[in-house]
Amino acid sequence: MAVLVAILALVAVYYVSESPDDISGNMTELTVYSEGPIPLSDIVKDIETAEYYNGHDNDTLNWMKSLGNKSVFSGNGTFVIMSQEDARKIPSVYATDVIITETFECKVLETHSLGNVKYPKDVLLVENVNYLNETIDDIPGGGA
Repeated sequence: MAVLVAILALVAVYYVSESPDDISGNMTELTVYSEGPIPLSDIVKDIETAEYYNGHDNDTLNWMKSLGNKSVFSGNGTFVIMSQEDARKIPSVYATDVIITETFECKVLETHSLGNVKYPKDVLLVENVNYLNETIDDIPGGGA
């Protein structure tokens, strides 16, 4: 009985000391455009065929392909890849006369670069998305 109590105590100490880091530690705040999510397969196809991605990093593209059925939001210079469950936490609004961005915090698992392309982008794989807020900005010279 004493051995069982000792084992349970060790498990409890490990859980208390390790779990908070996994849940809330190392969170990064990111901002993406509201127009999404986009299936990862569509982004991969675009990188393979669009001229402005000529010279992309093949290792990054192969890594993206290996991630399977994920969702992507685009940011200013970033592609943010996440599970469909996490993507559902971020509102998606399409608008023509404003720029809508969504801010959230998450755990960044991996960061890669598309390499030396015309419009370089960092590619981030994230999890544990926690939605924070939305910002709406008028498009300069647009609207009424």
